[in-house]
Amino acid sequence: MIIDGRKVEKNIKIDADVVIIGSGAGGAPAAYRLAKNGKKVVVVEEGGHFTKNVFNGDSYEMVKLMYRDAGSVLTLGNTGILLPLGRTLGGTTTINSGTMFRTPNEVIDEWRRDYGIKTITSDLLKPYFEEVEEITHTMEVPWELMGRNNQLFAEGAQKLGLHGFPLKRNMKDCKGSGVCPFGCPEDAKQAMHVTYIPRSEQYGAIYYTYAHAEKIIIKNSRAIGIKGHFMKGKYGVEKSIYTFEIRATVVIVSAGAIYTPVILKRNGIGRHNNMVGKNLRIHPAAKVMGYFDEELSSWYGIPQAYCVDEFADEWIIFEGFWLPPSMLSIALPSFGKDIKKMMLDYNHLAGFGIMVHDSSSGMVKVAGETPLLFYNMNKEDLEKFRKAIRIASEVYFAAGAKKIYPPIFSLESINSPSQLSKIDTIKLKPDMLELSAFHPMGTARMGSDPKEAVVNEELETFDVNNLFVIDASIFPTSLGVNPQESIMAFSSYAADRIIARWDSLSR
Repeated sequence: MIIDGRKVEKNIKIDADVVIIGSGAGGAPAAYRLAKNGKKVVVVEEGGHFTKNVFNGDSYEMVKLMYRDAGSVLTLGNTGILLPLGRTLGGTTTINSGTMFRTPNEVIDEWRRDYGIKTITSDLLKPYFEEVEEITHTMEVPWELMGRNNQLFAEGAQKLGLHGFPLKRNMKDCKGSGVCPFGCPEDAKQAMHVTYIPRSEQYGAIYYTYAHAEKIIIKNSRAIGIKGHFMKGKYGVEKSIYTFEIRATVVIVSAGAIYTPVILKRNGIGRHNNMVGKNLRIHPAAKVMGYFDEELSSWYGIPQAYCVDEFADEWIIFEGFWLPPSMLSIALPSFGKDIKKMMLDYNHLAGFGIMVHDSSSGMVKVAGETPLLFYNMNKEDLEKFRKAIRIASEVYFAAGAKKIYPPIFSLESINSPSQLSKIDTIKLKPDMLELSAFHPMGTARMGSDPKEAVVNEELETFDVNNLFVIDASIFPTSLGVNPQESIMAFSSYAADRIIARWDSLSR
């Protein structure tokens, strides 16, 4: 059952076995698994419930409906990095590109080696990944659905001998509408609102939308419920006069790596080591664009469909992207007449993304109603971007590009391969890059040492019993790949641990 919080006309006070804050890749799989096991599950989601009937391809309207702060979340530091966050039923899975990666084995090995995590292994997670992939219908993108944008980069990479492959996505009967980040109009992207949430509803799970969680109720160092208020207005950003109080045996926070630490900090959780909000990793991204003589219609097909991982051991990967004109025009490292010229060439442009597994880190601080995100890019990551921009440019020239637009302010274009040395010699600084990020992680990290971590290996907080964190904030490091499948697998794993311990948690 999904209840629109804007239509609630009284204060709500109910009991449950489990209450979950957030309905994305962390909250929804746990809700399904716990409800299937017979637990009464209530989920509160700050955003609204939107379906394919609403997803009309109007990117501007969809961003206002489903992105936090209309997609304007920004980091502060030696460079400003745009960090779009979902605020809708299904969380960011509703508005992401659908890419699915298992947690790399080398990342899990690093956690075991450097963070003392012994119980989490690739073998332990394997059945959870398999179940996630089955439920979300994970499959490789067919060549014909990639669109010319992804095909061109693949062809260029192959000419240079670089290893690449079609990405796996949570998709079923995809038609290549090309608007994945703005809600799939065909329900082809198997996000939480079309997979785990309906499944959990079948077992009695209740979802309140436009429900803003504020307080975790704690008694004798044990979480026993939450309090909050409902929202109102078209976009659900106005505070309602009506409140909710949900008492439960287990409380799960799945608000994402930015807002989970906000909730924990505001409730005094994690003061024993002051680690909540620290260790922010964002998996920063940039894009390189190329101009081609042929009309590409890059808007056609799946935007993120192909990956080049030749340099994954250096923590650099390349994945496709594309945006409609209204979004692309504000995401270019150019101004005035230069942007006008580029947009007139829209049908001749191709674009591909770069993502860097960051060794840089930041923090989330609480200031009033809005968290402040601090993040400084270090020299190591900056040089990764320099190398990646050079490689992507070489790929495009190999594919037949006539001009390259690198994501570097003051370097408007590269008109031939002979000019690529400009990338090598420019005195690069972080604030010269046009950057964004889509994968915040690490702000309530998992570990074996209560002095260094926020949650243990079962994802229960060290200082408050019966309080679990299930989202990307628990990852000790950046994953180096898109994290949604990892979040879903860890969610199912944590739910199983809660079920196994239910008798002791209920005492």
